[in-house]
Parts: sequence; C-alpha cells; structure tokens
Amino acid sequence: MADREARLRHALAAALERYDDRVGEVFPHEVELKINPSDAFLAVVRPSETGIVIEATMEVVARIEEAWTATLNLSNAMPSDSQIALLGDHDHVVDIALRWLMQHELNHVAVGHFKLSAGAGIVEGGGLTQFALANQKHRPASPLDQLNATDRKMTPLCLELQADHDATEIVLGAYFNENHELFRYYAICIALVIFVIERIDRQQGNQEITHPRASTRLFMLLAYLVELPYIPAYKQAAQEGLEHMPEEYLPDETEVQQYSKAVVGPVFAACEIIAEAVELPNILEELGGTEAFFADIQKAVLGGHSNIEKFETECAKQWAALKPLNDRLLRMLGW
Repeated sequence: MADREARLRHALAAALERYDDRVGEVFPHEVELKINPSDAFLAVVRPSETGIVIEATMEVVARIEEAWTATLNLSNAMPSDSQIALLGDHDHVVDIALRWLMQHELNHVAVGHFKLSAGAGIVEGGGLTQFALANQKHRPASPLDQLNATDRKMTPLCLELQADHDATEIVLGAYFNENHELFRYYAICIALVIFVIERIDRQQGNQEITHPRASTRLFMLLAYLVELPYIPAYKQAAQEGLEHMPEEYLPDETEVQQYSKAVVGPVFAACEIIAEAVELPNILEELGGTEAFFADIQKAVLGGHSNIEKFETECAKQWAALKPLNDRLLRMLGW
C-alpha cells in the first residue's frame, strides 16, 4: 500500500516537472494529492481554497499494475518479433502510465475546465459523474448555459478528449527524429491507461455517457502519433504567418515511413495485445479494422476533414461529432 501511494506521489511530482519543462512555466496552482481509502478505481480533480486537489485511490495503481502484468505475460508468450518492444525496466511502464494520468488531471485545470463545470470536480472511473454536480439547481452561472441540452450532455466527453490530447502532447514532447523509440514507449503507456479506464467503466455497467469511447480515445492517440512528425512544419509556417505549407518544411517521406514503422504500427499492435490482456477484444472491432481505421486517421490529420460523413469508423465519427463542440468550448475559454 505504501509503495503504491509513493508511486502516485512520484507520478504527480514527475507530471508537474514535465509540465513546467514543456509549457515553459510553473503549473499555476498549488496541487495536493489526497489518497482516498475507497477500494474503487477513482481519480478526481477539483478546486480547493488553496489551489487544486487530485484525489485518487490505491485501486488506480493496482488496476494499472494488474493490466500491465497481464499484458506483459501475454506479450512474452508470443514470438519475439510479435512482442511489445519496450525500453529499460518493464515495470517502469506503470510509472509512465500514472504520470500521464496525473498530467491528464492537471490539464483539466490548465485548459480551464473548472470555468465550465462551475467548480465541480471531474472524475476518471468510479462510476460517478462529479461533473454532473454543475447541473444542480443552486450551482453558479456557467458558460455552458449558452449551450442547448444536447451539447451540455456531450460537454464532458469533449473535456476528456481535450485533457487526453494536452496530456499526450506534454508526455511525448516535441518531435525529434532520434526519439522514435521513446514516442512508441510513451504511447503504449498511455494506451494502457485508456484500456484500464474502459475496463472499469464496463465492469461497473455505467450507462451514463460521461466519457468518450475507448476506441475514440485510441483514435485520437494514434492520430496524434501520425501527425507528430508534421507538427514542427505546422508551427514554423504559423510563426511565419504563411497560409500555405512550403514543401521544404515537411519531413522527408523516407523519415515518415521509418517513423511509422518504428512507432505507429507497433503501438497499434501493442493495443491489440493490451485489449486481449484486459479482456476487451471487441474494442478492436470498434476501431473498424486496420485499413479503415488508418484511412480515417489520414482523412482527419492529413486531409483536414472533420465532416462526420467523410468517415467510416465509429471512433472517427464520434471524434468528428464532438470536434465542433470542443472548438466552441475552447473559444469560450479564450483559446
């Protein structure tokens, strides 16, 4: 128990340090980690009088540990060329997974989601919808009052996907050609958390729609990986105020192919192993098959499409359905 608490506290400290390094400024709030004695899987971030509180149970660590042990056992039983390729101490995967989860909670705050939730906490797992506290009769006014009932109901899904995206961006870091193995490793750790959360939600039979599908979260993770080599070119063009991307700014096609072979393909293969290990093989069916899944990613990332009718897979369709609302929420928050 003490070791698991130490793991959580170390994960939060590392997440704060990573935030400072990547964002270029200290996280703007005091952060307290509170250990909840419940035996449920629960991680919640909420405002406090002095800053913010991240409340978590030991079950968060335990379930991620169990999922990783099952995944590693399954991987090790496979032929060597089909096993998950890792770096260093295999047990370190759990620590990186916890760092991403802590980064996810921090980014709910950094983006400004409490301004939308009227101060209600935002929950991962536990079968609870703390965000729904913002819908009580005596809550403070919220920018969400501008939305219709359907959009208000879908807002928590947008908050989760945005926190996923920002946490992933910070954990992976900037693109460098020599960091392919590191990107693959971090992405596998992130995928592990996504599968664990989905497994918890399904076990609890939570019928209320408060989180995006795991397949949609995986779609966004893999889409970000596909986009990552192009981000330096996007940033350079934006800094120079260019309306069109100069061909010479884009990464070399050979480099992109090497990156895809070293990162994108192996991460997708690792997801297949994790899905089987945590007994969620039907998630792969929700992805719509490898060809359709990556075709939709190409449409979203390189084709610039966000029209729901352009996509084949359910995960891409949910992303496309939520994107206009998420863009509006970000504008509400001044982004």
